[in-house]
Amino acid sequence: MDASSRQRDVRRVLWIVLWLNLLVTGVKLVIGLITGSISVVADAYQSLLDSSSNVIGLIGLAIAARPPDPNHPYGHKKYETIATLAIGALLLFVCVDLLSSIYRRLAGGSELTVTPESFALMVATIPVNIAITVYETRAGWRLSSDLLLADATQTRTNLFVTGSVLISLAGAWLGLAWIDVVVASVVVVLIARAALGILRRTSDVLTDSAVLQPAQVEEVARQVPGVWLASRVRSRGPADEAYVDLHIKVDPAMTTDQAHAIASEVERRLKAELPVVDAVVHVEPGHHQPPDSWEALKVRVRAIADGLGVGTHEIHGLQNAHGTVLQLHAEVNENLSLEEAHRLVTQLEERIRAELPEVASVETHIEPMSAHALPAANGDPDWSPLEQRIRAIADSVYGPRACHQVILRPGDGHFDVTLHCTWRGEAPLVEAHALAEEVERRLLTDLPVLSRVVIHVEPPGS
Repeated sequence: MDASSRQRDVRRVLWIVLWLNLLVTGVKLVIGLITGSISVVADAYQSLLDSSSNVIGLIGLAIAARPPDPNHPYGHKKYETIATLAIGALLLFVCVDLLSSIYRRLAGGSELTVTPESFALMVATIPVNIAITVYETRAGWRLSSDLLLADATQTRTNLFVTGSVLISLAGAWLGLAWIDVVVASVVVVLIARAALGILRRTSDVLTDSAVLQPAQVEEVARQVPGVWLASRVRSRGPADEAYVDLHIKVDPAMTTDQAHAIASEVERRLKAELPVVDAVVHVEPGHHQPPDSWEALKVRVRAIADGLGVGTHEIHGLQNAHGTVLQLHAEVNENLSLEEAHRLVTQLEERIRAELPEVASVETHIEPMSAHALPAANGDPDWSPLEQRIRAIADSVYGPRACHQVILRPGDGHFDVTLHCTWRGEAPLVEAHALAEEVERRLLTDLPVLSRVVIHVEPPGS
């Protein structure tokens, strides 16, 4: 069955279940208004929750069919999450209304009026809910739809709530009206628990909580021939539509064409084996032997400096009886005062000595680094000046118009950026990676508003 046929079948099941749930809700609400039973009204609200989940599924299917656009490069999936969040908030308001009804009943409000007819109608809703649960569960397994299976589970819990309400009606019939208040209170707790569960799950999606286990992603990537190591996995988005980025290490003797083919295969397998809709794979050269210790030391020094927004060059090392004496030029924002610049560079020296025990002392020369006007990460939504500056820096390394895609993601006062750049397909991977590191260093040095850079290098025409 192709994707469009499966989606059409899932949508048809949801429509059928929605109308049945609305029918059950209407019956329970009428009974609750006639009898004055707040537990029956609470049960009607619980049935309305089933209908709400059907609506969410229908909205999600409709939005999922929309392709990404310039304003939504990652698609429109989060609109479903926002709608779910609103339903969760609405259910909390329902709880408040039910608690108000319970208070009025305890304060001496109207008594219940239970008739054999109302009791029979409540009993009649049970086989309807059972039929809905069985039908939706079977359809979920047949269509491999987690949405239908989850919705069937929600309807199944409603059966237990209805059973509790029947107990309250029986108690009222026997003159034990207080049972109605007790059962209504239990139903309020169930609805509140469901609402809080919805709010928690949606907040996880909206705050980009990790959606996949890094070890799971790494295992899939390592199965691709040519991948030596997979690391630095990040994921976000809904559980059934995750976005992933990761780093892989391959043989440094590979050409860019070969490395890009491996990265494409990693992306393909992630999409085939996991609920991944997009993956950015950053390729790095591995090492048959440990790299030169001095070169490795310089790389670590630059990484520490980049973390503080300080540019570094002219890094040299001298050996004495106590260890390595490190000499470097530190570039800081030209708008800083001497006191501020000295404080920042002193922090850099302290971090280097703390993280690199082999360094006995650090000698720095402070230089001004020109600042460029940039939009605030949480301010003006027009990011085109920042994007143009990023393209210019990347093109200054790779060549004119080599940077053909820039994706900016704001958060916590800074931006994460992903670049797609072209380079000669026959070039050694080590060369392509060195250029990527140079672009990353320049971006983080010249543009302090950037917090993380991912560069995807690919041959022309890919």
